Order: sequence, then C-alpha cells, then structure tokens
Amino acid sequence: MKERKLGTFQAIAIVVTVMISHIILNVPNHLIAETGSSTILNIIYIFAIFLVFLYIILKIFKLFPSSDIIDICEYAAGKTIKNVFAIIVCIYLLILSAFVVRILAESLALISFPNINLEIILLIFIAVSAILNLFGFKAISRITVFILPIVLASMIIIFISSMSEFVPERALPILGYGASETFITGLRKYICF
Repeated sequence: MKERKLGTFQAIAIVVTVMISHIILNVPNHLIAETGSSTILNIIYIFAIFLVFLYIILKIFKLFPSSDIIDICEYAAGKTIKNVFAIIVCIYLLILSAFVVRILAESLALISFPNINLEIILLIFIAVSAILNLFGFKAISRITVFILPIVLASMIIIFISSMSEFVPERALPILGYGASETFITGLRKYICF
C-alpha cells in the first residue's frame, strides 16, 4: 500500500475545524464560569504563553527536519522511551476523542434532540466515524477542506449578528474573580482540555 502524505492546507483545515468545534462547544462556558469578566485578559495571557511554547517547539523542530515528535523522542531518549511515549500519546488521543464525542453528543441531545437517548446519538457518531474511516484519512481531509469555508463563514455571520450584545462595561473588573482565577485556574482549563 502506497503511503500518501497529507497536504499542508489539508492539515491546517483539519486543525482549524477541530479548534473551531472545540471553541464553540465548551471553551467559552468554562472560561466565563472560571474567570468571569477577566476572560479577555485570560485569553491574551494564554495566547502569550502559547506563542512562547510555539517558538520553543519550532526551534526544536528546525534541528530535526522531516521528523515528528516521536522520532525526536527516539533520538533524545532511545527506542524504549519512544515506544512508551507513543503508547501514552495514543492513549491520550483516545481518551480525548472519547471526551469530545461525549460532549458533542450531550450538546446535540440538549439543544437539538431532547427526545432521543444519548446512547443512540453516540452510536450514530461511532457508526459514521467507522464508515468514514473506510474511505481513508485522505478523503476525510479533502472533505474538511471543502467544509472549512462554510464553517468559517457561519462563525463570521454569528459573530457579526451578535455584535450588539458586546458591551465594554462587561469586561470590568479587569481581573474578574481575582488574579488566581484569571492566571492559574484559567490556564488549567486550557491545559486539561
């Protein structure tokens, strides 16, 4: 079987689609519940930390051209640690995907399908995922590239239509529930999920 690499634009489309769904589903609720009116400050703080980590990661990856993080782990710690790290990453991704599917199914059950059992919605998600997996990852990435402009356009329309609800006074007090909630609890929400 010939291995095909994912295109840069397809990879960006997949990451952006996943992040948009994550942002829509849970991040705003958790942030506002934990940080209150300091959510804007918390987002700026988290973005600055993200830029520092991104800079460090890009510097590391420049030392290892055409390698992924598991290859770098093998170079740094050996084959045994590489295998342990790969297993940990796989377990983490499986658990994370289970949480995301559960949250999405609960959101759909709550908003759109209140009369349908959650288990049925979960089974539909699992069945659709299994069927899509038969087509291969390349087909999924191509569909994601097609869907991304629609998702971005709908996000822009939702943002523009709710502009009248944005009031600058709601961002005060600037530290919301306090410095601890803004900088420590808010950071923990990003790291944990």
